Amino acid sequence: MDELSCDEVLMAQMAVADGEEPAFSKEQLAAHTAACAHCQNELTQMLALNQVLASHTVAEPLVDVWPTIENRIAKPASSVLGWKPFALIGLLLVIYKLLEMLPARDPGLAFKLVPLVIVTLLFVFIKENPFRINTELVMER
Repeated sequence: MDELSCDEVLMAQMAVADGEEPAFSKEQLAAHTAACAHCQNELTQMLALNQVLASHTVAEPLVDVWPTIENRIAKPASSVLGWKPFALIGLLLVIYKLLEMLPARDPGLAFKLVPLVIVTLLFVFIKENPFRINTELVMER
């Protein structure tokens, strides 16, 4: 059989370390590793890294957040405002559009800004910034 390359031996050694069957026999790997200083060095570093990683454990979170999340999901979304303010704003925008469509009338710049003012007042009324991205999860205590 052909001589094993260092890359093949190192890949096979990683497979052995992961508990898999290597592509080559363990005797071939041991013979190449015994004769190759580069592979010995790499194998030593791999084993040292494996020991360092094995010595660290992942800490389990002490706080169980699921009950709080479940309660927030289970609560029906109730709107304090209801649908009436939004219907009123929609009606104002429809009236604006109808007035804008009147023939032979140049309403001017102030009239063209009315939809912007209406939408701005809507956001002031509902006290919400439509451009803010909320990335924080506030937990109930």
